[in-house]
Amino acid sequence: MATLPQLETVRFRPLEPHDRERLRRLFFRLSPRTVYRRFLSPVPGPCEPVLDRLMDVDHRDREALAALVGDEIVGVARYARNPGEETAELALVVADDWQRLGLGRALLWSLAGLARGRRVRAFTGTMLADNGPMLKLLRALSPGVSARPSAGQLEVEIPLR
Repeated sequence: MATLPQLETVRFRPLEPHDRERLRRLFFRLSPRTVYRRFLSPVPGPCEPVLDRLMDVDHRDREALAALVGDEIVGVARYARNPGEETAELALVVADDWQRLGLGRALLWSLAGLARGRRVRAFTGTMLADNGPMLKLLRALSPGVSARPSAGQLEVEIPLR
């Protein structure tokens, strides 16, 4: 559990099969800007194939941690191990009304701890180049973050120490 500044209690747990509808409801609480930053394109809604992919976790090579307030998901951090490697692609989304409160940081720290225990040495990812808050968050997780520009995006690698 993590306590955020406004004293709300947030529970963290692995995403479970019965979370599909909670994940769908989270999507519809995200602003278009947050959706664009998460998926790197506008997405009108969570179609079934997208939900299938987001729900595909094995809690080893593909993990997703959900942050819940009451019965609703307010954030998800996930990784998917790159086949045959000790790196994993990272993704994070936090509902707009929960951003900049420490929730993303807490999710990332928790996910990084799980990943290290599963022999993931670094997270990788692609993000929009203008997503300064996310880059700042990643650098707080690991000062060794490398960010390579690529057509309006950044290819990042976050060492897990």
